[in-house]
Amino acid sequence: MKRFALLSIVSLAIAVSASAKSAQLRVRARYNFDKGWKFSLTGNEAAIKPSFNDSNWKDVNLPHDWSVEGEYSLANGTDSQSGYLPAGIGWYRKTFDYDPRWQDRSISLQFDGVYRNSEVWINGHYLGKRPNGNIGFSYAVEKYLLPGKNRVAVKVDQSKPLSARWYTGSGINRHVWLLVTNLTHLDTDHALLTTSGISSASVEYVIPVLNISGLRSGAQLITEIISPDGQLVGKWLKTVAKTVEQSVSVKQSFTIKRPLLWSPDRPSLYKIRTRLYSGTTFLDEITIPFGIRKLEFSGAFGFKLNDVPTKIKGMCMHEDAGPFGTAVPDETLLRKLKLLKEMGTNAIRTSHNPFSPQFYDMCDSLGIMVLNEAFDGWEKPKARDDYGNDFIKWWENDLSDFVYRDRNHPSVIMWSIGNEVSKPTEKTQQKLINLIHKLDPTRPVTQGGVDPTRGMASTEKKLLLDVQGFNGDGEEKEVFENFHQKFPDMPMVGTEIPHTYSTRGVYHTSTHWRRRDFPAPWEQSSATAGTLKGIENKIFPIPDLAEKEVFQEEKTLIYFKNDSVLPIANDKPWSGNLFYQSSYDNAAVRTSARKAWQRVMQFPYVMGEFRWTAFDYLGESYGWPARFGNKGVIDVCGFPKDNFYLYQSLWTEKPMVHMLPHWTHTGKEGVAIPIIVYTNCDSVRLSLNGRSLGTKQHVGEQLVWHVPYAAGKITATAYRNGKAVATDQNQTAGATAKLSVSTDKTSLKANGTDLLVCEITVTDQNGIPVPLAGEMLNFKVTGASSIKVADNGDPLDLSNYNADKRRAFRGKCLLVLQSTESAGDVDVEISGPNLETYKLNIKSSK
Repeated sequence: MKRFALLSIVSLAIAVSASAKSAQLRVRARYNFDKGWKFSLTGNEAAIKPSFNDSNWKDVNLPHDWSVEGEYSLANGTDSQSGYLPAGIGWYRKTFDYDPRWQDRSISLQFDGVYRNSEVWINGHYLGKRPNGNIGFSYAVEKYLLPGKNRVAVKVDQSKPLSARWYTGSGINRHVWLLVTNLTHLDTDHALLTTSGISSASVEYVIPVLNISGLRSGAQLITEIISPDGQLVGKWLKTVAKTVEQSVSVKQSFTIKRPLLWSPDRPSLYKIRTRLYSGTTFLDEITIPFGIRKLEFSGAFGFKLNDVPTKIKGMCMHEDAGPFGTAVPDETLLRKLKLLKEMGTNAIRTSHNPFSPQFYDMCDSLGIMVLNEAFDGWEKPKARDDYGNDFIKWWENDLSDFVYRDRNHPSVIMWSIGNEVSKPTEKTQQKLINLIHKLDPTRPVTQGGVDPTRGMASTEKKLLLDVQGFNGDGEEKEVFENFHQKFPDMPMVGTEIPHTYSTRGVYHTSTHWRRRDFPAPWEQSSATAGTLKGIENKIFPIPDLAEKEVFQEEKTLIYFKNDSVLPIANDKPWSGNLFYQSSYDNAAVRTSARKAWQRVMQFPYVMGEFRWTAFDYLGESYGWPARFGNKGVIDVCGFPKDNFYLYQSLWTEKPMVHMLPHWTHTGKEGVAIPIIVYTNCDSVRLSLNGRSLGTKQHVGEQLVWHVPYAAGKITATAYRNGKAVATDQNQTAGATAKLSVSTDKTSLKANGTDLLVCEITVTDQNGIPVPLAGEMLNFKVTGASSIKVADNGDPLDLSNYNADKRRAFRGKCLLVLQSTESAGDVDVEISGPNLETYKLNIKSSK
């Protein structure tokens, strides 16, 4: 108690004596460097020179993805995997003013990520190159800065565009920062925070101090821990003696009694705040959020979080956000993650690369666990131009930066070193594992799919991974059981399970297997394409929902591009099924989503699953003219599909019920329509036009009725403990007549970046959604905002994303507006043929 009081007096004296200086000069300033860039796709090396005239270049703000601004075309040199959008070489330049207060300061230019092959210059001085487009980097620039104007030039070389098996985007597609500190400062990049214990938590904290040898005397660190509710938990003083070393790592240990724990249900975050002084000179201050939780992995019980057996309810994600490409606004990313939480997701696998720093901050605060993946492959490229060409030279540097960056995030529970690696070797696998264990001994290492040690029968060798990951093969019969029998002590997780497909608003009553009915590009040239030969006895059967296909009209024969409607040239027997898949959970590779989760629940030694995928993502389509596949439970617009509610019924407790399909089937009067109901309640009663169609008990499977179609209103009512607790209703729609628009906010901030998301639904005269509506919608936006993107979720619509019109798809369309930096009114008009014009007015203010 005396020590705490004395420390308070000392720190107060230091703070008071330093207050005059700190008022004039912040000890640590991090400037957002996103605005005011120039961009060109026709630039050249002359742009490096400070005197270069870039006045005719395009004005852009970051993050920026130039590929998604381009036109879909077979002539772009990209393919079905990389997404048919243009690539090339892009140049960026930014001019900024020198601040005299930066004199004798340490200054670094920080990039959260640039895709890909970036090279950076400042005032003509070459700073460096970074091939990897998914990990951040920084350059010290203080010795190159000049009084007055300073100029940064960045070259981004995507001239070899087949750089991944999915759409990557091109450009400075993450944030950029300028960090200004004193020469002697705290090194947040290499700070390490670990915790142990949950009833009483021990906190180990290591923080490097850089350039300490320049101090005339030693240094003092004052460290505080602040609880999730803002209370000061403890305060400590650490003295560092004068040294000739350039830097020194300061180690501190603390104890927190009865801590609040971090978990998906309650993501409690503490903060550790450190102030650095030399005598009475205030040098630096940092704050690092952290969480206290206990992770256990076992071949017997699977996974425990804070001593509680926990199933991983996970989703794989790629980083793009549909029409935004990979330049994903922070608020769009947050919206995506909140949708997944609403669905019941508690974990995400970063497929197959490090995500932006903001992603991990959001997962920390939202309570989403992360399987953090470093690479797709290793030495052997999986796409012609991918990172495999750079792996040998760069893997250690990139993997180190990756682990250093993310190891203090409580959301990160495992590392992954690869995915379905081509020709993997134990030697490389061991190197990767060893480096991660060295930098972070607190978390296990896994990888998705192909593992060079999998199935090894010899007792002289052991599996090298800490946790065994299973991709598609884990969906097959007996795979989990056989592996566990052979290696009973090895924890297991479905790193990429299951693989099912759906297109929002599309239904087939016949089961479609990928290889037989809509083969992927790598399957289409195989002798087994169009058949199930070789896997008939490995898959889990999905019965047809009707003896004869009810929705025979669901064939993909045309695609759209701006004002054009074009035929699809494909004479294969599967052509009509290739690009749209059914929303009935009956389009799959080896198993349904329902069966996959049942097997996770069946085996305690299986920790959980990461479904492929959460969202539809650009690229990896099944050929021209599709811009993406249909792998997500949420489409590229952020509109949930029926499978969203399937997972919600499996993964959440709040009473819910969801019914599919819609109830507008003109021309099918009297035809039995399979009605599927998802719920987490005890039972569901179905009624049509007020007449009961019976009540069914929910015993862990979907509920199925076959209802002869008659126009009207169909209602599903869910019961728990005999009480009605949730309802879903579909109603037959008439002709299209109106538009319904919901927005995510009622006003905009006039900062040039704020977004307004408009979800547009085409309805009939009575406001009932028209499920098959596909009218062209026109957008007129005036005032203090402009169109950022528009989309509809249709994989066969290749229209430009920033145009002032877009077709509705299956009754819906997305329009996103972005504010300008001027305050004022924003007026929006949305119109279409035979539709009443919808008008919206909102305010944008400073």
